[in-house]
Amino acid sequence: MRTTLLTGLVLAFSLSTLGGSALAQVEPELDPSPTLAATAEPGRVDETIDFAAPKWRKVTSGKGPAAREDHTWTVDREGRFAYLFGGRDGDREFDDLWRYDLTKDTWKRISPKGATPEPRFGHNAVWVDEYGMVVFAGQRGADFFDDLWAFDPAAKRWRELPAKGQVPKRRYGSCMVAGPDGRLWISHGFTFTGRFDDTRAYNLKSERWAVITPAGRKPGERCLHECFTTTAGDLVLYGGQDDGSFALGDLWSVGRDREWDRHDDPQAKPRRLYGVTEAGDFAYVFAGAGEDDAKLADLWRVDRETLEFERVRVEGAHPAGRYAGTLITDTERGRLLLFGGEAASGARSDVWELVETAAPEGAPIEVDDPLESPALEVDEDKSDG
Repeated sequence: MRTTLLTGLVLAFSLSTLGGSALAQVEPELDPSPTLAATAEPGRVDETIDFAAPKWRKVTSGKGPAAREDHTWTVDREGRFAYLFGGRDGDREFDDLWRYDLTKDTWKRISPKGATPEPRFGHNAVWVDEYGMVVFAGQRGADFFDDLWAFDPAAKRWRELPAKGQVPKRRYGSCMVAGPDGRLWISHGFTFTGRFDDTRAYNLKSERWAVITPAGRKPGERCLHECFTTTAGDLVLYGGQDDGSFALGDLWSVGRDREWDRHDDPQAKPRRLYGVTEAGDFAYVFAGAGEDDAKLADLWRVDRETLEFERVRVEGAHPAGRYAGTLITDTERGRLLLFGGEAASGARSDVWELVETAAPEGAPIEVDDPLESPALEVDEDKSDG
């Protein structure tokens, strides 16, 4: 395992095929100065996790959230807890909030005081200092949202953040990161009237939205993609779905210069509704739904400086192929964690960890006995990875 000191992002993200443009003509940006922005740094991932001999293991975590997909799972600043919010199971949408203790592998349901966001799926979430977990947009039935909510774990309260300026149209299946100027950046998404190709920024201090969509070439209208950041802080957009393709495989980035750059398409299969997490120098992309709607189970490592994709081969037991699961980074224990998603058998509530099995140089090698270790239990679903 290689270790460096870097800042990273923990992210995470209904399958719709309606087409048409939903983006109206917009005015120039009204909030151009990044000096007005409160710092919107997400939870830190200070160590680079690079697996030499990775292994998936099923985690026994006790009673936790019901099976679901299209939820968010967000690690706090200290890397102690991860907060799971919302999602759906095909019949209902959720508004429950759960805290996962990364040191104990246990769940606890949180009962916030006061007003709470409506149940939803396909929303986005990032961790912001002095705010907590900030949630944007999403969908419930035929309703879409454009709201911003912040959950403060210390106060156990949600509060809706004011939204002035050029507020994004209601949507789901967008993406959100802490942008290079300290504002929250969102990009693209979907509603029943069509898909979007806009990029907007929310200033936490002035409580204003601004349009920052570049004037030149940009990724086409899409949804069900994810975003992460480069080591320089640029937003990276990968894949998703548009009017013509169930799954896209293109790769784009945009930074302070507000110009979209298209990069070489990765070797990875096109996909939507995949899981992504940052871990220092790298981001990891797991699973998703492919062009033929197959539920993928492959894992890719992305160099956050060069944006090169490399397949990570994992021997032995592994999670069933799925889409709309969430992937997070546990820096302290040097692992990735996966929760839920939609597999062949329906929505799941399983937790899996990806860990390093290669022993340090000179250390004795211990081999797990599959008859003794439930962590090596093979998932009952056949994966399509």
